[in-house]
Amino acid sequence: MNALTMTGRDRVLATLARRPVDRTPIDCWLYQKQFVERLAADYGPREKFIEEFGVDVFVGLMPYPNQYGKRFDISELASVPLEDPRDPKWLGFSDWNYDFGGVNIRTALADHHGKRAVLAHVWGMVEGTSSFLGIENCWMHLGGQPDKMAAHFDRYADWLCVQVDQLVEAGVDMMTLSDDWGSNGTMLFNPKAWRKLIKPYAGRVVAHARSLGLPVNLHSDGYILQIVDDVIEMGFSSWHPVQESAGIDPAEVKAKWGDKITIYGSLDVVDGLLKYDGDELDDYITQRFHIYAPGGGFIFNGGHFIQPDIPPLRLVRAYRLVSELAKQYRTLP
Repeated sequence: MNALTMTGRDRVLATLARRPVDRTPIDCWLYQKQFVERLAADYGPREKFIEEFGVDVFVGLMPYPNQYGKRFDISELASVPLEDPRDPKWLGFSDWNYDFGGVNIRTALADHHGKRAVLAHVWGMVEGTSSFLGIENCWMHLGGQPDKMAAHFDRYADWLCVQVDQLVEAGVDMMTLSDDWGSNGTMLFNPKAWRKLIKPYAGRVVAHARSLGLPVNLHSDGYILQIVDDVIEMGFSSWHPVQESAGIDPAEVKAKWGDKITIYGSLDVVDGLLKYDGDELDDYITQRFHIYAPGGGFIFNGGHFIQPDIPPLRLVRAYRLVSELAKQYRTLP
């Protein structure tokens, strides 16, 4: 691959495969509606931002699997039908919440395929099941009704594998399995329980995707260092966001796992982008590149959707620096 012909898609896929790139890939999750509106007013539309700063990824979101318009009790979970995963509505969904500013997978592909890596954001075991039970009940039943939860995860994993088939057929370049497993300083539940209740079913989905050549990104907020070796064993290609505000040390992550999984993040939305401005923010970003970028295996991104309390021009300033730093960490000759 020649540096002069490398597209954003090429750059991202090469980074995930540990092949040489002309610069560090860049992402920015501009999918929160109120922030996108503020950005347009102060700077210009999202399209201008992603072109000016060389954003290499565009995300299309899958809707939650529960589209029944109501929550269910744990006693009902086994009998709730999972709708046909081949229905075109999953990739072409349009009935989003008022604060979502992104697009569905079909639109992301139509607008960006070939130029950028199109990433399909899919809901994992806990987050997908929470759409049926509610988040508090979901966590409660992980402890109180593990057999019923595992039975649901088993059929949900099969359902997700068919969704993966649809994503591959549609032409997406990578997928995120989104499942928040961490809190501040530790996991939300015991690693032993995670290995019994979550790992086998999430691992089945990851293995199926990888068998079809689809890289899989893990999105998990919070501190999950107890299970990073498991995440790598499962076949995840990358890990987002490596959340410093939850107590994760970026230097430790790079030293222990930087050669085994691509780090996809580094700009903590709370302890970085919201906390700092001006030269302090420049120093913060420069230090993260210094830690994560040498040797490759790094995609720069924020830790989550950019939120409305972030001044848009602060983000613009930050990404002017990001676009320059990215060029300094090339692995192509």
